[in-house]
Amino acid sequence: MSETNKENKSILATLGGPVGILESLIPGTVYVLLFGFTQNVLLSAVVAGSFSLVFAIYQIIKKRPLTQVIAGVVGVAISIYLPLRDGLNDTHAADYFVPGLLTNLGYLAAFALSLLFRYPMAGVVLGLISGNSSTWRKEKAVYRRYQWITLMWIAMFGLRLLIEVPLYLANQIAGLGIAKLVLGTPLYALVIWFSWLAAKVTLTKAK
Repeated sequence: MSETNKENKSILATLGGPVGILESLIPGTVYVLLFGFTQNVLLSAVVAGSFSLVFAIYQIIKKRPLTQVIAGVVGVAISIYLPLRDGLNDTHAADYFVPGLLTNLGYLAAFALSLLFRYPMAGVVLGLISGNSSTWRKEKAVYRRYQWITLMWIAMFGLRLLIEVPLYLANQIAGLGIAKLVLGTPLYALVIWFSWLAAKVTLTKAK
């Protein structure tokens, strides 16, 4: 198998494989489309949540890590509860997207703090993967490269929040759905790809 094919398979695995990609795309898209056509927040949230639960059951059948599945189910439950917490009106329809916004905020804070404390997150993760966790901070070129990779991830989380938070505050459901679709898996895959290209040299040296 060629090196390029190996890299592509590795990136696909990081995204959760084809099922993981569908799981990230379908529920939110279903929610937006149904709400757009029906203006029924209950129907939209329950149907979107049902798709998420089907994917969770599939993950269990495939014997994926149970903690990952449980976290996904909890996220689904919160996504359904938030828009329905005051009844069946559409006052909080945009709150379906709140867990995603909070997740991005949490990752943004974690990655930013890792830079502040001079332990860039990319270095921590890639150092463990390469078995070079004790020495990468001592190599200036490697350290700087991991800093830039970490900044790239910070930029991704920041871009999502910069676009999606104003849409959320304006209760723009369709806009949120489009933003989540474009800034979700496609952008995530792009950042993973560039991170891999930037880190490949350091991982090769570590071997």
